[in-house]
Amino acid sequence: MECERCHATMLEEAFEDIWADSWTTRFLGWRCLVCGNILDPVILANRSGPSRDPRNGVRRRHNARSL
Repeated sequence: MECERCHATMLEEAFEDIWADSWTTRFLGWRCLVCGNILDPVILANRSGPSRDPRNGVRRRHNARSL
């Protein structure tokens, strides 16, 4: 597999989630040998979901002025 950031080789690696609430704490993912970019099933699922408008969900402060 090729890294999307630096185009170097990625290796499959087993990761552990020490903060997991369930008994499944190990999962497989990919890590780039050069830049350290990580891809795992959660990252891939979040990227494949519907794109969100970055303006949604942004809260204004009470004392902020409109432009």
